[in-house]
Amino acid sequence: MPRLALKPDSSFFRKIALGAVGSRHVAQDLERLGHRIVELERGAMDTKLWKDVKRKRVRIPDLVCELCGLRVESRAKTKTELSMSHSLSAHERAWDFGMVDTDVVAFPVCKEDEEKQWSIGRLEEPISYWHERNWIQWRAQGKVNYVRVGRFRAEPQDNASTKGVTEGSETSISWKSRFSKRDGVVEAVSGQKITIARASDGHRHTQTVPSPMKIVVESGDKVALNQIIASRVRPEVDYDLRCSGVLTDDHLIQLLNSRERTQRFTGVKLARLRHRRSDSLPRAIGSLEGDQEEDMYIRLEAAAYLVAIQGMRAQDLFAPYLRSPDPQIQLEAVISLGEAGTHECVRMLSTILDDTERPYFARSAAAWSLSRVGGSEACRRLVQAFGDVDQNLREEALEGIVSLRSDAVPILLSGLQEMDPATAAGCAEALRQHRRLSADAIDTLRAQLTSGNPSAWAVWLAGHLPRERLAGAVANLQQTAPELHYAITVLWSFAESWIAQRWELQPDANIPDAGDAR
Repeated sequence: MPRLALKPDSSFFRKIALGAVGSRHVAQDLERLGHRIVELERGAMDTKLWKDVKRKRVRIPDLVCELCGLRVESRAKTKTELSMSHSLSAHERAWDFGMVDTDVVAFPVCKEDEEKQWSIGRLEEPISYWHERNWIQWRAQGKVNYVRVGRFRAEPQDNASTKGVTEGSETSISWKSRFSKRDGVVEAVSGQKITIARASDGHRHTQTVPSPMKIVVESGDKVALNQIIASRVRPEVDYDLRCSGVLTDDHLIQLLNSRERTQRFTGVKLARLRHRRSDSLPRAIGSLEGDQEEDMYIRLEAAAYLVAIQGMRAQDLFAPYLRSPDPQIQLEAVISLGEAGTHECVRMLSTILDDTERPYFARSAAAWSLSRVGGSEACRRLVQAFGDVDQNLREEALEGIVSLRSDAVPILLSGLQEMDPATAAGCAEALRQHRRLSADAIDTLRAQLTSGNPSAWAVWLAGHLPRERLAGAVANLQQTAPELHYAITVLWSFAESWIAQRWELQPDANIPDAGDAR
């Protein structure tokens, strides 16, 4: 691919974030119909990337219901349209690659409700510096439309266009549709005309729908903002999408025996999620794992099932993948260990995390996987990584342990007393990023502050928590420990000031030997 066709990091991350927000919204929306939605494609509801290793995964629908097996591809949009990325030359990049007719494509609309931008740049010879922050508040808007893959395949697309170079120079195909611009009620449908009365004030709006689109609502129907009212392809209604709650072993066997590899992948994953262990399933899944010609990611998913559900030794199954010379296989093997999630898997992930001879991407994936497994042992291993010599790995561990929320708090509070300053600093920052420390956690911090010999990082943390959470305890320090009282109040003054919103280290603070460059 020519270099100009590559997406800039900021543009690419924005697309990844939009996709994750959309997938999460679709999962929540389908819950009202009885589904229990989980990721089918790893990372569909997350923004985690490993830039060092290009992941050529099985292209597969984003989501699946673990109760009935419905597969859903989420195509988040910032405006109402039935469009999808497509490749006219690469079969594996076609819009419907890996999908079957019964799969559903979801189209959530997500708007940038609020965007805050901040940047600073300086030139201090010979060092130039640029730093940019961009916060976007995403908001799901209106109706999520769902269309079966089979309906799309039955109708030729209406338009095809090539995206700009910042979007990867991909082709976008679309099917003509009309969407409601309001919540309301359909008052009349006559020929190709439709009249909708707005719910808020009864205002009527009539529009003519050109052929070959067909009106897909009827008089008396309630419609929502962004709902399809006319289209070349008929959308699914709630009745057709309700979860049956039925997922038999026979159906799982059919998936495992399918010629379509994404179906086999789905069957293995659902068997693990549903903790199915009938006689036929382990044999079929074991056969997939042992098939040297099977897709590698299906084999890894099968290995995770055999470890998590059948109790087989992770070391025996995963060691060959972890020793692979292919970085992609190593990366996916580490992630699959996390999905298996047994105590043995946690120990293996911890060993990988501590192994300085392994490439960074593998250690990074181990930290991320430990955060997904959770539990006290995983928390302790992540805290230990705060003392690693690799700054990037420390940050990976920090990001991971912050995601664990309340599970990590007791270990982090204890870590404030660590002698290693890097470990104590990581614990303090993780607690600072915790959105809602419990009353018990605040009481523990108060006890540390009033112990007579609090750690410097306990003091720093107190000064970066909301003043009202510790005001009483800090006020009492004015008599017993005036210097400590003064230090915390100074930190509060800084944290509440306008300069804290823009503060950062000097441009050359993180450049090794920057002083020598002058």
